[in-house]
Amino acid sequence: MLRKTCSRALAKEYLLPFVLILLSSFLLVLPQILTRGVITGSDFLFHYNRFYETAQQIKTGNFSYFISLYGFHESARIINALYGPYFAYVQGFILLLCKNWYTYQIVSRFLLSSIAGLSLYRLIRRAAVRPSLAFLTALFYMTTFSVQYWTFRQGFSSWGAAFMPWCLIPALDFIKEEKVDIFRLAVSVALLLQVHVLSAFLLVVAYLPIYGYGFIMSKKKWPILKKGLTATLLGLLLSANIWAGFLEVGSTNSLVEPFINSKLYIMTVNQRSLYWLTSPLPLLLILLYQLYFSFRHWRHYDRVLKLISFSFFAFFILSSSIFPWYKVSKLNLSLVNLIQFPFRFFVPATIFLLLAFAMMLDRYFFNKWPKLVLALLSVCLIWGLAQNSVSTLKKIVNYHTSETPILNQKHQFVYGNAEDVKRSFYLTDLNDLLMRAVKSTPDYLPTDKTNKENKYLLYERYIFENSRFFAASQHENELILKWTADNTDSISLPIIKYGHTRLVLNGKELTADDYRLTAIGTPEIRQQKGVNSLQISYQAAWWFKWVLILNLSSWLLISLWPLYCFLRQRLLDRKQPLEKALKTPL
Repeated sequence: MLRKTCSRALAKEYLLPFVLILLSSFLLVLPQILTRGVITGSDFLFHYNRFYETAQQIKTGNFSYFISLYGFHESARIINALYGPYFAYVQGFILLLCKNWYTYQIVSRFLLSSIAGLSLYRLIRRAAVRPSLAFLTALFYMTTFSVQYWTFRQGFSSWGAAFMPWCLIPALDFIKEEKVDIFRLAVSVALLLQVHVLSAFLLVVAYLPIYGYGFIMSKKKWPILKKGLTATLLGLLLSANIWAGFLEVGSTNSLVEPFINSKLYIMTVNQRSLYWLTSPLPLLLILLYQLYFSFRHWRHYDRVLKLISFSFFAFFILSSSIFPWYKVSKLNLSLVNLIQFPFRFFVPATIFLLLAFAMMLDRYFFNKWPKLVLALLSVCLIWGLAQNSVSTLKKIVNYHTSETPILNQKHQFVYGNAEDVKRSFYLTDLNDLLMRAVKSTPDYLPTDKTNKENKYLLYERYIFENSRFFAASQHENELILKWTADNTDSISLPIIKYGHTRLVLNGKELTADDYRLTAIGTPEIRQQKGVNSLQISYQAAWWFKWVLILNLSSWLLISLWPLYCFLRQRLLDRKQPLEKALKTPL
């Protein structure tokens, strides 16, 4: 009888939410499955090149942690090493299984929504909210723009939004119990760093008021500080490949910073980016009511709800024009330039809002009107699913009917007719799409700071326009360029040369005296008459290999830790009856 009761409880707590969240994720992608349409946003070419690179490395066995051998026009650019390298390989593996870009879009959307729903469900349940409320709130979160940003714009912040609720569980545990879980805290920050660096930054910002307040109010300051420092050191170890990668590349190069938004002050959720608030529309109603209820009943809130609500208020202000972004942008601070768009602060704001809303419903309304509360949440969820489906269908209809399924716009070029471009999403030749649509994003290129020319235009000139004269191949973890020359003149190569990039021309390793670099790091060399062959590889500093080995070993040990704890507990459970039997007198 006890076993049946436990089984039912586990099914209600874990299995049922898991199945229904997967079902809801399927409903979100169903319009795209039925219409066989594709959605292309502003960032899809950048990320698709990243994942094509890792997919091809896995497929061929030609691995290069730093330079691109396949993606980005086989230009030997460094992207993935500085932008969630491990997660890029995960995405590449998924792409390999999917075999074409259309299937990848559907599968990645399904996985993203499922992770987001399960992640927020666990966070809300950790706050001791009823399973039904936690479940419906988690389903609603899956329909918000914070998660669906990947669907409509291929914005990678959505992957951070999917994992972030789970990563906030250590902070919630600390508020409730003054408990610092060293392993979970370290893994949370390191995991988000492997996925999306800016999301990890937002997570740390979210931690600051929670841990700061708890530390000030606690009487056990030294144990908290000691565990916090231990978690920090472990987190640094688990993310060593990230900061070591930046150190390795940055020590010998002056890199082009990601796009600096000179008008970030208008990219707030109450101005140009209003869709973050209204996708879906019930989110805006929840936000307004939560603000009203909190200001009216603040004195009745306990410490946990106050800190969660304060975190929501703070991030909401940062995501809006209430914060003086115009004045801050004029200071030209590196950290502000990294943020690019203030609406990114709305991701943690959404998480804290829905957590506070679920806690508020559970404590103040559910006992009196349980059916009404569940009905209202269900209406919000249905509205969210419907609005999301309508928006998806609009995008897909435009894709099917438009003569320009991918926009030919500034710094983005599309080659071929509409039908050829559309067909490329369904081909097993993944590179066909990436050759038909190109975008001159100059992020992380090595640059001459004194040169003020437009880096987008330079990239188009030296890479796009020049690459058609060369044949590229890959062999033994190297990129190989071949071309035939009629003379011994100087020639510009469509590759990027970083400080530790190794160039071997016709069997001879080139030194700095053998080439001249342009403002974006493309080399100009003197060719020989006839066939020329250039081998390109990257020789990282000797210490980086050991950092990578240590980092991977740390992740392996951390992943095995739950198994060790489980086996240890099972062993103790078996020992106890035996010890009890031995102590019992005959």
